Amino acid sequence: MKFFLAPMQGLTGYTVRNAFHHHFDYIDKYYTPFIPAAKRMNAKIKRDIDPVNNDGITLIPQAMSIVADEVIDLHRQLVPYGYDEINVNLGCPSGTVVSKKRGSGILAYPDMLDSFLDELYTKADFPVSIKTRVGFNDDELWHRLIEIYSKYPISELTVHPRVQKDFYKNTPRMDDFALAMQKINPDKTTLCYNGDITDTNSFNALTDCFPDIDEIMIGRGLFANPALIAELKGISMDKAELRERLKNWHDEILSGYLSIFSGEKDAIFRMKEIWAYMHGLFSDSEKLWKKIKKCQTLNDYKSIVRMAFDAF
Repeated sequence: MKFFLAPMQGLTGYTVRNAFHHHFDYIDKYYTPFIPAAKRMNAKIKRDIDPVNNDGITLIPQAMSIVADEVIDLHRQLVPYGYDEINVNLGCPSGTVVSKKRGSGILAYPDMLDSFLDELYTKADFPVSIKTRVGFNDDELWHRLIEIYSKYPISELTVHPRVQKDFYKNTPRMDDFALAMQKINPDKTTLCYNGDITDTNSFNALTDCFPDIDEIMIGRGLFANPALIAELKGISMDKAELRERLKNWHDEILSGYLSIFSGEKDAIFRMKEIWAYMHGLFSDSEKLWKKIKKCQTLNDYKSIVRMAFDAF
């Protein structure tokens, strides 16, 4: 079984990727947060994909576009950095994205999707993988969408079995993933599952239902528990070891953010995004989360976090 870290805008940049690689090295592949392919890569994106900042990490750049030539041009920009494959984001549910028919917005227009993929796979001389949802307002078009995907040499198809309007709520539509398992030719396209893998129970439920699945992408579950993949692989660690790894993981991210951002408030804000998921691992988690949300200075933040780890 291979495990991938899902791209999460604002969360899975190289600072976090390196922290996982150094302290919870169970992730087989990482994806960048989406890169707007219509624009030239700016300094921030170049820094994020720089191989120097991703040493030892298998990283796939993710493009946000529904224009084949934009994806091709982004690939040209990435080649000097040593990247070949591109992942195309057809799953982002953000309103600002879907209003431009990008991300999961294009799923409401299957003919447009078909034309985009036809041109892309005709022109691309490099592997192109796709991350998708199963529809926009509902999954009535999923049969049509999966027929379209099955036509093309998609190197890897990651399916998050929710529709755009679900965002990250409601239960994943496992019947839709079952259809993908049935229709996608494994000799041509590798199928990857994404969505709500948060513990061994959810993992076992998935693999019991789909014993042939060999790739799983996890996002929020890994921020709620950075040791999740170790648990899924049956790798045990006692509480003292888990505490030490978590603390080192946290401290590396904080140090990285403080070096990247001009002010400590920006770094604290980014750390709060992580704690929004991770606080559940700690004693009196809701009380801890309220304290972290309220803190404004680095000294206050460090004091709260120190006490949290001491009580872990």
